[in-house]
Amino acid sequence: MAYHHGRLRDALLGRAAEVIAEAGVEALSLRGLARDLGVSHAAPARHFPDRTSLLAALATEAFERSVVLMRARAAASGSNPIDRYRAFGLAYVEFAIGEPALFRAMNHPEVQSCADEALLEARRVWLGALRDGAEQARAAGWHPEADLSTLVAYSFSAAMGAASLLSDPRWRQELALESEDVQQLAGEVLELVVPSEAGNGARLAAATTIGTQNRTQSLRARSI
Repeated sequence: MAYHHGRLRDALLGRAAEVIAEAGVEALSLRGLARDLGVSHAAPARHFPDRTSLLAALATEAFERSVVLMRARAAASGSNPIDRYRAFGLAYVEFAIGEPALFRAMNHPEVQSCADEALLEARRVWLGALRDGAEQARAAGWHPEADLSTLVAYSFSAAMGAASLLSDPRWRQELALESEDVQQLAGEVLELVVPSEAGNGARLAAATTIGTQNRTQSLRARSI
């Protein structure tokens, strides 16, 4: 990434994202970024006193951008609160695949211990959107008997797991997944967690078919 005078902060964040995507968070250093951008070793300190403050800025951007995407995908999914909540999860996976560096930054343990007020507020907004979505889905009939915090943890665990797995090229290769298969698999995983009305109908039909087949086989066995 080229550095344009007066935009060093943006250049540092952009190059940091590239480094994380290429080599992981552990490869990130302010000295290395300064070298890559052709500025003095002291220059990054004007914006980020240390590596953790840079990671916190990346994580803040990640929470802000991902919640915008989640809300947009929910709005596009229609008026059904359950469909909208499932769209939240799919958008989170989409964000992780499209922005792997930001996804890693927002979930890195080092970031959690150095969160500044901007990051804490971005995370509060993100979690608030998730809780609101889960509450509306529950009110619409998705596990109405369950505690809201339990539902958030349950659904977020599935979305986080799918995002971590499917945003990792090594796992995609291990699972022999083509790029067009990734979103489909994510959708199928989240359909199990937050099922659509159509998905419920298909599962009920399949269960009925299997039950009928089992009863038929049982009757045949008795008649032999």
